[in-house]
Amino acid sequence: MQALSETPGVTTAAPSDRQVAVRFARLTGGFWRGASARRAWFWSLLLASAIILSVFANVTVNRWNGWFFDALEKRDTESALTAMAVFPVLVLVVAGLGVVILVSRETFQVHWRQWVTGKLADGWVGERRFFRLSLSGYEPANPEYRIADDVRWATEPVVDFAIGLLSAVITIITFIEILWEIGGALTVRTGGSVIVIPAYLVLAAIVYAVLVSALVTFVGRRLPGLIAARNEGEARLRFSLMRIRDHGETIALARAEAGERRAVAQTYESLVGRWLAMIRQRGHLTWITNGSGALVPVVPLLLAAPKYLSGEMSLGGVVQVAAAFVAVQNAFNWLLDNFMRIAEWLAAARRVNELADALERVDREPPGEHLAVSASRDGQLHLDEVTLIDRDGRTLVADISGSVPPGAMLHISGELGLGKAALIQAIAGLWPWGRGAIGIPRGAFVTAVPQKLHLSEGSLRAVLETGRTIPQVELEGALCRYGLSGLAPLLDESRDWDKELATGDRQRLALARAELENPDIVLLDEATSAFDTEHGLELLAELRAARPDAIVIVFGQGAGFAEAATQRLQLKRAGGVVRMAARPPVSEPAAAAATLPVPAE
Repeated sequence: MQALSETPGVTTAAPSDRQVAVRFARLTGGFWRGASARRAWFWSLLLASAIILSVFANVTVNRWNGWFFDALEKRDTESALTAMAVFPVLVLVVAGLGVVILVSRETFQVHWRQWVTGKLADGWVGERRFFRLSLSGYEPANPEYRIADDVRWATEPVVDFAIGLLSAVITIITFIEILWEIGGALTVRTGGSVIVIPAYLVLAAIVYAVLVSALVTFVGRRLPGLIAARNEGEARLRFSLMRIRDHGETIALARAEAGERRAVAQTYESLVGRWLAMIRQRGHLTWITNGSGALVPVVPLLLAAPKYLSGEMSLGGVVQVAAAFVAVQNAFNWLLDNFMRIAEWLAAARRVNELADALERVDREPPGEHLAVSASRDGQLHLDEVTLIDRDGRTLVADISGSVPPGAMLHISGELGLGKAALIQAIAGLWPWGRGAIGIPRGAFVTAVPQKLHLSEGSLRAVLETGRTIPQVELEGALCRYGLSGLAPLLDESRDWDKELATGDRQRLALARAELENPDIVLLDEATSAFDTEHGLELLAELRAARPDAIVIVFGQGAGFAEAATQRLQLKRAGGVVRMAARPPVSEPAAAAATLPVPAE
């Protein structure tokens, strides 16, 4: 089965398993370069050295088996006692190497996952790509799940695979030498002819392993795609449940829980189908793995029995050969033993690659119709025949023109609809689709104050500081100016403020945060809707007093805000498209300091 891309709207075939592995190697290989190189190479080399020493320790244990059982067969008490005295030392060495492998492996896994997670998280959050990606139309499903979980499932197994593969190669080389040396050739007499099979135990081990590995690969070829589908189903179920939690109040008030329950049930029903398909495929593989597991210990005994019965091989030789055959078989069957984990790793690596590719694409591919955003020469905000469209080509807002000087307040009213959010995002540099040009004062910092400020779990100080350190007195002063003096003693308390603060207090906090950011352009998206007009204007006056030279743009909020503005822009819907009004809105002379120029129709 050919897996398909999980990106919404994209139905192209997913990359092959080999392409997934190569892309993941390019994505994560930077861990061995740059600032993390010293740490990466130290743990890599320590781990590799411990694995090599561990294999040779196992070879020594194998040779000890031959020594000890030969001594028992010959009733050589002195040799047997000496072997018994040496054995605790071997156990100590093997155990110590096991500890080194464990510590170095898991430490390496933690550091590598940290590096990859940091790379993806920085790429997703940086430059506001998480939002731009959501607008782009090729955002992969559940990017946060990919960063939190898929990175783990894509990095940790690789270390185990490297350990297993290195150990398998060294084991094959060393233990085949034992099979060759002790097993020798097998002479078969049939009638009057004699057939000599050189290194027959080596040939038997190779043929057996190749047949089993080929059978596993053929039977399990569909498993990676099924595991990828299962993981995507798990992510969708998690998203459905998180959606109920995040919108719990709205769902409860609307009594919409029945619809949500049906949606969750449908999601889980789809997940169950994916799980059952994967289980059936794993059942087919289990026939092979269990059957091979039962045969492996018996096959070398059957093969060595003729030589032992004829006196050509000692009891210690039989024990050594049996142990060496099993070791070689396990090494050759590395693919068999790790097929499920490789399939799961490919599924996780594919999802990580898709997120990394989408993050690169959002920077690399500009939209077909590009809205030009540049620095204005006169320090004003310019809108030059701005037309905004969505990614499907539908026009949201058309032909908006005008200029706003520093210190001015522009009020925008009318039938904005979806165009309001697009216009805010365009001025903030987030909306990519459209025509015309927006001129922003050079070096200007733009901030938007939403109707409902999102508060991540943590302290209020972290909410207000936004990545830079602000003196305590400034934080407390801003809270007091916006009527939040009661929160000043709680600045460093970590709580779920998103649930503890009422809508009005969150809007006050958003205005205080905007002031502390020292913005040059402030976009107020119904930022005082929880208050009456008089109280809202008082809060706005505090912001304008703190930043007298800032350009303030108010969306909506009624006639009182329009009267307080120095410039006004009214929009209306004509022919299904929101445009500037044909004539400036009528206003009192004292309040109408200026009106945006309106292009002639």
